[in-house]
Amino acid sequence: MKLNKLSILGLALVTMFFSNCSKSDDDSTTTQDTEYKFDLGKSVNRAFKGIVVDENNNALSGVTIKMSGKVATTDANGVFTLSNVSVKERFAYLTAEKAGFVNGSRTLMPHSELNTLKIMMLQENLVKTIQTGEVSNVQLGNTTVQFDGAFSTEAGVPYTGAVKIYMNDLPSNDVNVFNKMPGTLFAIDSKGEYKGLETYGMVNVDLKGANNEKLQIASGHKAKITMAIAPNQYDTAPNTMALWNFDEVEGVWKEDGFSTRVGNNYVGEVSHFCWWNNDYAYTVATLKVTAKNESDNTPVQGVRCTITRLAGSTGDVLMELGITGANGTLSVGVPRNEVLIFRAYDQYGSLVWEENLPASNQMTRNVTVLIPLQQRIKG
Repeated sequence: MKLNKLSILGLALVTMFFSNCSKSDDDSTTTQDTEYKFDLGKSVNRAFKGIVVDENNNALSGVTIKMSGKVATTDANGVFTLSNVSVKERFAYLTAEKAGFVNGSRTLMPHSELNTLKIMMLQENLVKTIQTGEVSNVQLGNTTVQFDGAFSTEAGVPYTGAVKIYMNDLPSNDVNVFNKMPGTLFAIDSKGEYKGLETYGMVNVDLKGANNEKLQIASGHKAKITMAIAPNQYDTAPNTMALWNFDEVEGVWKEDGFSTRVGNNYVGEVSHFCWWNNDYAYTVATLKVTAKNESDNTPVQGVRCTITRLAGSTGDVLMELGITGANGTLSVGVPRNEVLIFRAYDQYGSLVWEENLPASNQMTRNVTVLIPLQQRIKG
């Protein structure tokens, strides 16, 4: 079975945001019509430790890490730590910058213990130099961008001359897509509602002038982006797909336009450049996982959990849910009212639990993972 990885961390955030704290677990049968109140929670202090690597998993030293006004620098091993960082209970946003690389970032729902994360930074990739006043096509992999030749400085002053096109494409079936992408798949749609996303491919484009000054598409003009759909998503790809750009200030994806399916490609137009993403947005339900040793019911930390979403004849979609914390629990968001297959793995990668979850309208679902004695994990 061919699998495509889908990040679920963004959905975990969305699920927590849409949970009404005044309701008890007895409301697990609440339907989609229930009104949910967005709430980032109160400000709290949290600790973070992370590693920053390049696309070959080599440690990157000297990366500047910024988070809520605090700054750190990665050491020779690519590691950084930040303590007593003021963040929201259900949202933290961190950025990573290093000369010669595309800016990286990560969002997460922090817990009270040490929060760990990984960022894989992409090297700046000069694909082609074009000229103003000319229609130009720039291709990288299965992604093509067509420019009409009109550019300006970031201040909006018309620009003429050479334009250097830096591009990094990120297909949905890239095995490291969710270490490479900015933030997570947490988004705000055109109605101002928070959503979880399933990516159908991303691209980042940076424009620079002859003197490396930053450029943009001229006001009133657009560029056309054509991105290939991954084969395992042919069955699920709709004819019209929302386009989302990443807001580097807020750390979320924002809906801005749409793409149209043409064969096995998505084609859309954009008025500026940053990270762009073709995504399907959907309502999520909370999945509460509890992992414990079967022999004595002690909690189990470090159990890796996944969900397989049945996607049709071209292959299923694997969603990485995360790992259980010190209390053996994990709360994440999963697609509502879909057939799902839940799997759990120990720290050695061995499958320890598998359970089929039928389609359900419930907004909260529970799974208990029992670790057999021969695979006992100390919490």
